[in-house]
Amino acid sequence: MNAFIEAHKYLAAAILFAALCAGSVSSAHAEDVAKGVLIVRGDAHGASPNEKDNYKNETVNDNLLEGVSVLCASKGNQTAAALVLTDTTRTWGGYMSSNTTTVINLGGKVVKNAQPGNPNHCLINGLTLGQIKGIWH
Repeated sequence: MNAFIEAHKYLAAAILFAALCAGSVSSAHAEDVAKGVLIVRGDAHGASPNEKDNYKNETVNDNLLEGVSVLCASKGNQTAAALVLTDTTRTWGGYMSSNTTTVINLGGKVVKNAQPGNPNHCLINGLTLGQIKGIWH
């Protein structure tokens, strides 16, 4: 038995290390964004964030939107215009802004979801289409 344990201890350590690393990466991607953070959503499909067609690619579960793509400010004094410039994955046209406080007060959730070239990417989950259309200005 001791010979078996001795022969496989490095394999067991490697598996444990990989599991711990995977767990830490997963939790980082699911980090909630606190209240009071500026969020920005761009025009999509020729529609503003206050129009229904802007959400045609988001998942709907039990009448609640999931995975609504937004940018979240990384600094308290960051403007919407400065925030848009942090996304190098596309050229931004029009956009509208809101605040995480509004999303959270309506029962939704905003989670960090950094992407290559888009470090301030976040996702809104848990709002109805009617709720989310009313938060943008």
